[in-house]
Amino acid sequence: MTTSTEERRSGGVATTQVEYQMRFREIIARAGAQPAAEFENRHALRPFLAVSREAGSGGAEVSRRVGARLGWAVLDKELVERLADDLELEPRALKLMDETRSNWFSETLLNLFNSRLVAQQAYVDLLGKVIALAAASESVVIVGRGAHLILPAESGLRVRITAPRRSRIEAISRTEGLDLPSAEKKLDVTDADRAGFIRRNFRSDVTDASLYDLVLNAGTLGADGCVELIIRSLEVRGLI
Repeated sequence: MTTSTEERRSGGVATTQVEYQMRFREIIARAGAQPAAEFENRHALRPFLAVSREAGSGGAEVSRRVGARLGWAVLDKELVERLADDLELEPRALKLMDETRSNWFSETLLNLFNSRLVAQQAYVDLLGKVIALAAASESVVIVGRGAHLILPAESGLRVRITAPRRSRIEAISRTEGLDLPSAEKKLDVTDADRAGFIRRNFRSDVTDASLYDLVLNAGTLGADGCVELIIRSLEVRGLI
């Protein structure tokens, strides 16, 4: 199902560079307006949904639909990385986060640096600050980038979207206009890249079910079923 312009806007998805810049400035402005003490309390975070997904599983579409239903901003891989690039140009936002040395976020990142984080520390630190700023300023759906390992579990819902390999290959073939062998190759590369990112930076296995609150098979449930179960789980957790 194609997401309409109205749905994208209501879900907070930045569909153009201008909308993206406006969204980012709103996030920075809201976060910057909060006292540093607000970041010392993990409960100051707004409810969030962190989505990890297999390539071709439809996880991105599920995320967009949940965002549209709830009116939550949706930050996907590309948007979060572009936010991180801009954050380098926002010293007051970095200062806000860096000065809060005793808060849960700094302690979490410090623990990652000391034990699980083994590479790209500066990048993950910066990316983590983007994710934390977003989650502290408004309710968000964050797709990928290890958000389920960065943000505190009690403040949100961590979901993994999967699907049978064959259906994922066929989905990539349709959406990318590739023949099946090429789609299969793209699937393997994408899955390997995502798994490698989590393994290198967090020493975790992206397929480990214990890292998530909910693991959904979109092949049997469909996108609509996944959306309904996610929203119901958010309700059960008292997050909406």
